[in-house]
Amino acid sequence: MAKLQNMRGLQVFIADIRSCSNRESEKVRVDKELGKIRKKFASNNSLSEYDKKKYVWKLLYIFMLGYDVEFGHKQAADLISASKYAEKQVGYMACAILLNEKDEFLRLIINSIRNDLISRNEAFQCLALGFVGNVGGAEMAALLTPDVMTLLMNGAVRPIVRKKCALCLLRLMRKSPSDVEILTPEVWSVKLGQLLEERDNGVLLGVVTLLLGVVARNYEGYEGLVPRLVKLLEKLRNKDVTPDYAYYGIPSPWLQAKTLRVLQYFPQPDDPTLTESLIETLRRIITGTEVAKNINKNNAQHAIVFEAVALALAMEVDEELLGSSVGLLGKFISVREPNIKYLGLENMVRLAEVPAVQDIITRHQKSISASLKDADVSIRRRALDLLFTMCNTSNAADIVDELLRYLEVADFSLRDELVLKTAILAERFYPNLQWYVDVMLSLIERAGEFATRDIWHATLQLITNDQGLHEYAARKAMEALQRGASNEPMVCVAGYLLGEYGRLVTDVPISAQFALLQERFVSTSPEAKAMLLTAFLKLLLAEPKDVQLRVAVENILDRYSRYMDSELQQRAVEYLGLERRPDVAVRNVVNMPPWEKRKSLLLRRMAEREGQDTDEMQQQPAWMAEGDEEGAEPGSTPALQVPSIPSGETPRSQASANGANDLLGVSDDAPTSNGGAPAQAPAAPVDPLADLYSIGTAPAAASQPEGPRDPFAMVEDPYTSGGNAASAPIQPLADPAEWYRKLLQSNSGVFYEDSHLQVGMKLTFQGSDGQITFFFGNKSPQTLERVICVVPPDPKFHFQLGPVPPVLHPKQQVQVPLSVVCTESFLQPPRAQLGYHAEGQTVNQTLALPLSVGKFITPPGAAVPREAFFARWRAVAGPPYKLSERVSRLTPIPQEAVERVLAGLNLGVQPGLDPDAGNVVAVGTFGFTPPRQTPQQVACMRNVTLQVVLTNADF
Repeated sequence: MAKLQNMRGLQVFIADIRSCSNRESEKVRVDKELGKIRKKFASNNSLSEYDKKKYVWKLLYIFMLGYDVEFGHKQAADLISASKYAEKQVGYMACAILLNEKDEFLRLIINSIRNDLISRNEAFQCLALGFVGNVGGAEMAALLTPDVMTLLMNGAVRPIVRKKCALCLLRLMRKSPSDVEILTPEVWSVKLGQLLEERDNGVLLGVVTLLLGVVARNYEGYEGLVPRLVKLLEKLRNKDVTPDYAYYGIPSPWLQAKTLRVLQYFPQPDDPTLTESLIETLRRIITGTEVAKNINKNNAQHAIVFEAVALALAMEVDEELLGSSVGLLGKFISVREPNIKYLGLENMVRLAEVPAVQDIITRHQKSISASLKDADVSIRRRALDLLFTMCNTSNAADIVDELLRYLEVADFSLRDELVLKTAILAERFYPNLQWYVDVMLSLIERAGEFATRDIWHATLQLITNDQGLHEYAARKAMEALQRGASNEPMVCVAGYLLGEYGRLVTDVPISAQFALLQERFVSTSPEAKAMLLTAFLKLLLAEPKDVQLRVAVENILDRYSRYMDSELQQRAVEYLGLERRPDVAVRNVVNMPPWEKRKSLLLRRMAEREGQDTDEMQQQPAWMAEGDEEGAEPGSTPALQVPSIPSGETPRSQASANGANDLLGVSDDAPTSNGGAPAQAPAAPVDPLADLYSIGTAPAAASQPEGPRDPFAMVEDPYTSGGNAASAPIQPLADPAEWYRKLLQSNSGVFYEDSHLQVGMKLTFQGSDGQITFFFGNKSPQTLERVICVVPPDPKFHFQLGPVPPVLHPKQQVQVPLSVVCTESFLQPPRAQLGYHAEGQTVNQTLALPLSVGKFITPPGAAVPREAFFARWRAVAGPPYKLSERVSRLTPIPQEAVERVLAGLNLGVQPGLDPDAGNVVAVGTFGFTPPRQTPQQVACMRNVTLQVVLTNADF
């Protein structure tokens, strides 16, 4: 009666919880029960196994309601060693739910689990196997694997136990530090072959599942199992199974599907008889499948069919079989069931890569195109993938036209991928160049902002390199503007084409072309405005006698010569100087030359999108020479290439190298680009189109071989007199190297200071991420102009610099943030460039940023165990991960000084860790975040011996 009363207490508790009207009352009842259970567990009175079971059931119920259960784990673990099944079952269940594979409590129950495994009680064996199969980790894999293997191979054990053994062994194999130690092909190939002869389908399903996990990693050594797998497949197709494993009349469909999947990992059998038998079985599966009314039966049949199609594709030995597969999948993509349609499209994408069946797949193009309008977005994506894969020279025009029509109604989540793939197809399979221009301009017009720079850069590159397309492309771009196209990519393309080749469209006045661009000028971004300013200048130079056009262009340039954007202001001033000096403009403003041949920008972007290597992408477009490297073609470059300046150059800096002083009327004897300047080493190949959107972005690689380009190398100011030329140059008030050394040991201080400007710095770091705040302060009573702060790109870091105000008024202070992410270890610090203009002088300073490895090191939050430290220390073999350096001294270094230096490097000093009192040990973790990866950490350790010899070891 007492036991029944106790069980009734459990039922009453559950009823009380269910009757609670709100969350607060439920929490009160749960807290009351938890307090009661805690008191029972903490009492000295020993609880019976039955009482433990009852209270553990309550804890499980409370945990499943979402409340934290921080006690009772030991009592649950104790139940596993109970002698009765009911108590043991509760213990296993509670530990499986409350604990994870890394919990320390699992070490207390490993012996109890092993005792259950080697016992003769099959119920206890099943409980232990189920627990290990769900919770087992590396420690259990090392200790329990032999017992599980023995149990699996024991023919006297019931099939239900052996089935659980196979699945449990799969879990242990995945958790083992070394798979070779668990399943060696030399031994287990024979044992698995014996298990494949079992009659029980449950054991066969577990063994095939285990084999699938093994061969998915490495099939070598298991090739001898292929005949047994084919034989097993034939037996299943002949319905040689017990009735309890027949699902809607289908003999063990799960076992058939997994057997077919295992065979996909093996190469084609060498035995012709075995190959023919397998092909015949696949033919029966693919051609003998009928659609049933019962959805469950259909799902089971389709699971087998899709695996059979995948195996036929992997073998590629029978074109007729592949053709039958395409015909069957064609039926699937026409049904209304979304799951079947999705799987049909996904498998047909793989078949479309086989040349032998591409013509057969083309017959289903209408159904595939109709899937683009399906309500399920995942089906639309698979249909787009299939159209992209099946496209060839014969159907490219139809597919591209279909994709262009679909672009107008496509979801925004799909348009980015749709635009990119349409551009690649047009680039790869165009029948003629005019068709390519029509398609790309139509794509840019319809895609709007989804037409990225790579797309319209590639289009302009082809048009520029083919003289026969100049007039045609300019006319088509103008017609697009006349139809009302106003998205920014289209405006940029039209501005480039009309500026370069608008003069060739003789039946449309230059003034009309200018009007089309002027209508869209105000609403564009600064990047597009920069291109249009160049187009306006070129249109004016193409029609110099049009007075109205000249007045309109001068008004725009004059207005933007006082614009707040420094880049637009710079261009406007330079172009005004060019417009007022026609003789100089004729020599310097010329058409863009042909670009060097290079790999497709679109294929590279597709490779980056899909995580592939660029070399693995398909063939290059026909208009690009195969095998050409990304290098500039021989030949001279025009004096001033506008609108596109080679990457890494600003318009003003390039004009200065080509006689820009003369453009603004400063000198009458400016040298041309063909003489006067010393020859430079050839620069790395760059994409001229990459600078079309260069405003506001970091400059690309520098053109000078000796170091980064100086962004302050500007032309002489024509509005300042030469009276200040003799003024004393502005110099720093102290040695910048000393400021740098202080900032390495501190997170705030002076970065640069002179008589006019003071730049302070504050640094904060967390792991691989850092935040630097610059404090720009104008100390002088004069306004500082052309204030610039540039952090050139560095492969070891990722920088994001905030906006820098171009003007600092007297006594004004502004803050400029700089975000830093360390991407890998480094030795040299990155550099920053500061500059401003005051008193007729331009100050330029290139300074090292106070970023050392120590800034990205995090000291440990607690003391490091001695055993863990020395185990890790001894595990490091040597250079380059472990370095030692000996420095001779007449006197030893004070220990306090060494500890201060180590603390300044963010290494946590560990007193008493080394038994030798003369050694100072410090540890920390260096954080870095590689591109497109998660943050990572590397241990750093120092052991300094304070004797005559200083030993330094790092890794």
